[in-house]
Amino acid sequence: MKVLAIDTATKAATVAVTENGALVGEYTLNLDQPHSQKIMPLIENLLKELHLQVQDMDLFACAQGPGSFTGLRIGIAAVQGLARSVNKPSAGVSTLEAMAYSVSRLTNDCVCPVLDARRSQVYYALYKGSAELIAPSLESIDNVLAQLACLGKRTIFIGDAVSLHQNKIQQSLPDSVLAPEILNVNFAYNVAVLAQKKFEAKQAAKPTPEYLIKSYAEKMGEQK
Repeated sequence: MKVLAIDTATKAATVAVTENGALVGEYTLNLDQPHSQKIMPLIENLLKELHLQVQDMDLFACAQGPGSFTGLRIGIAAVQGLARSVNKPSAGVSTLEAMAYSVSRLTNDCVCPVLDARRSQVYYALYKGSAELIAPSLESIDNVLAQLACLGKRTIFIGDAVSLHQNKIQQSLPDSVLAPEILNVNFAYNVAVLAQKKFEAKQAAKPTPEYLIKSYAEKMGEQK
């Protein structure tokens, strides 16, 4: 099975092609540039380099959140458009689950992905292996650390919010481990592998944005 996966949930734009779970090729750009300008050229260039076409893919996948509202909409629209154009299935994967997969498949420790949601808040979840111990949520970093301290489990932190809250994490949880900086960027390979696993287990669903919080436009609409 060939899978084309993308992740535009954070600042990084990443696209990967896998075949039967093995990485065939991957591009990642971690630039302050709109995803609308980055993601389709990345897809086109990667497929060209691999001598593949859209119709060669068996499954299209993307990270469906939480993350940037605009980024999620762009990524989901791109994947759904590609899938429809060749009448192939699409699947959504949690951004946090995909990020944790970089580490959770290699350790028995708990893994806590944390993504910056601004105003000292983070999107987070907790995983141990393939088990989800805490579902994706939005909390202040202080509440997250207090909750994890109560659990008393050695935890590996990963994600773009790690560097922002490094001191608090290490003070609150001295036994915690901070993932290497390179792993704090999302990689589409993880999305592809998880999407294929869900598809083969008949647990895959079409991408649906998981915002966790309401967008500014939604809040303004409710006020009116």
